[in-house]
Amino acid sequence: MHPLAVEQRFLDRAGRLRRWGAGLLICASLFWAYAAWQVLTPYGSTYNAVDCPAPVDAKPRELYFDDAVGRHEDALQCASDRSWPAPLAALAFSVPLSVAGTGLLTAGALSAMLRRHDAAVQQATAGTDR
Repeated sequence: MHPLAVEQRFLDRAGRLRRWGAGLLICASLFWAYAAWQVLTPYGSTYNAVDCPAPVDAKPRELYFDDAVGRHEDALQCASDRSWPAPLAALAFSVPLSVAGTGLLTAGALSAMLRRHDAAVQQATAGTDR
């Protein structure tokens, strides 16, 4: 096989690693965006048609202390209606995707950079041997 074909195949493989790594990182960021959307947006309760604030804006005092206004029941209903396994599962799925994506992206980028560096060093030493 011709050396330029081998070189091109190696660089194509490094580019493929980088693309796979970038794709996995994009998938992981979509999982993070979903989890952030679940935590930062208000939602409606299905039981009493209560408008629930975003979990970030929820007041824990209303959840634990009963007052005469009736916010305690609404806060309990909102807390029980929020499905926490979905955003937590999204974050759990994003961790291995992030690790694998970072590894693939780094391996592909470093392979190509080191190959170009090696070619530059070989060219420089070939120029000094003359």
